[in-house]
Amino acid sequence: MKYLLGVTLALAATMASSAEDQWTEKVKISEIYTGYTGGYFLFKTSKTHINPAKCSNSALYSVEPSKIDAQSVLSTLLAAKMSNTDVKIAISGSHCGSSDHANGKPAVSRVGIF
Repeated sequence: MKYLLGVTLALAATMASSAEDQWTEKVKISEIYTGYTGGYFLFKTSKTHINPAKCSNSALYSVEPSKIDAQSVLSTLLAAKMSNTDVKIAISGSHCGSSDHANGKPAVSRVGIF
């Protein structure tokens, strides 16, 4: 019985950690694509993209206003791009983008500017 409980707890911990957001290292913003109906946008960074949710297309990161404050994220990314400042991006470990061109791309949860 103790063995079964131990295995169950270990499995639950593994499943919980796989769904956590994962932060990139410090990166530069290289491309931003905006103007999509619905307010979502896509962007690319200077280093290899991370993909903790195993999305089907990790060429660009997606930001959707139905999931986070997209305008705040866009403002931060534009400021970082214009000033050539580093950012760190938190990428969702539990879901991918789902809107039109964002579909199947890693979904951003938060950003930090340095």
